[in-house]
Amino acid sequence: MGIVDLLKSLADGMYDGERTDSEMNGVSSGFYIDKGTPVKYREGKSTKFFDGKENTRTPGKRTVERFETVEEKTTFLQKYGFIQDMFGNHPEVVDYSKQYYEDKKKKKQG
Repeated sequence: MGIVDLLKSLADGMYDGERTDSEMNGVSSGFYIDKGTPVKYREGKSTKFFDGKENTRTPGKRTVERFETVEEKTTFLQKYGFIQDMFGNHPEVVDYSKQYYEDKKKKKQG
């Protein structure tokens, strides 16, 4: 399955709802696909303080990167398509990403 087919499946919503998340030391990050658009997010560590009446939590800064153009979506599938938590049910994406890294490795060695 080539990139054209993968991009069509992405646009058709076949991968919508797929996501992977991680948290380390209070910092959350991950990827998800929303309406055919891959999204990478990161949310910083939240802070808590007592304001004199109750404990107040302030969420950390959240950054979001959306992969909207064809080139950005292609790059997303190449770089992150191997993530089993996200694309384990879609071996065509995993294979495409692995092929990208194998080709990159061959160019570096050659």
